[in-house]
Amino acid sequence: AAGAAAVVASSARRCSTHVLPRHELPVSAWRKNSRNKLARGDAESFEESGRSGDSDELLCQVGAEICRHAPSVLPRKELFEAHAVARLVHQHFPGTPLEVAELCAGCGLLAIFLVLLEPQRRLRCLDIRETPLASRLLEGLSQRWPVLGQHILREDRDLRGEGAVGPAVARDSLVVSCHACGTLTDEVIAAATAESVLRPMVLVPCCHPKRPALQTKQPWRLGQTWDRWPWLEDGAVCLDGAAAVDEARQAYLSSLGYDVSVEFMDGSITVQNRAIVARPR
Repeated sequence: AAGAAAVVASSARRCSTHVLPRHELPVSAWRKNSRNKLARGDAESFEESGRSGDSDELLCQVGAEICRHAPSVLPRKELFEAHAVARLVHQHFPGTPLEVAELCAGCGLLAIFLVLLEPQRRLRCLDIRETPLASRLLEGLSQRWPVLGQHILREDRDLRGEGAVGPAVARDSLVVSCHACGTLTDEVIAAATAESVLRPMVLVPCCHPKRPALQTKQPWRLGQTWDRWPWLEDGAVCLDGAAAVDEARQAYLSSLGYDVSVEFMDGSITVQNRAIVARPR
């Protein structure tokens, strides 16, 4: 009877932690671009890979905590992607500015990594609305790292529309954004250069539609015109594809007085792995 009970208990543990084929592999061998959700059973794999040096320790610590506090909600790709972008930002701006604005922040995981990499940073996460996942991640991870709740501020804000970008970003802030889709990347550029202030920025563009739809003016929202993004030449540049759009963005920033460089992240995480790094001269 005792043996049968042990078998049942072992089986229950396996079911509760969702043992999967990838758990036989180190985290470094996992498919990083997978849209599969992080599972509760992934936590032990993250911890083992962090201890052994197989994968970055901070990546594994955050991954394990997400598996415990928010299992089955975050795509695996988003963990690896946020970590890669945060490492890139930290490489180029390791100490200052300490005030950072993450625009189109989504779940806010990039902000979480940035604070953990430099606990003196203060992050403002701006997006049209805070998602349940964003609040769940911040609350859950703040239990292990209280500094996250102290140094990350969420703000509901729509960057789109005339007059919307002016006060969105403080004058002395670093601006970061990961995969702001389509012309949202251009809105981030507009916000980062508002009021003729050249704020440093790191952008990872995404989704380059050849015919982007502009937001029309409604009683409850402001409209958009091509005048907001002169580098796109009334949309003509978009017709030439992603490389042309990103080159136009880089040329515009350079003309304003930035030193602009392009970095490429791990292509096994995402094919949208080009990052634009702009630093005022």
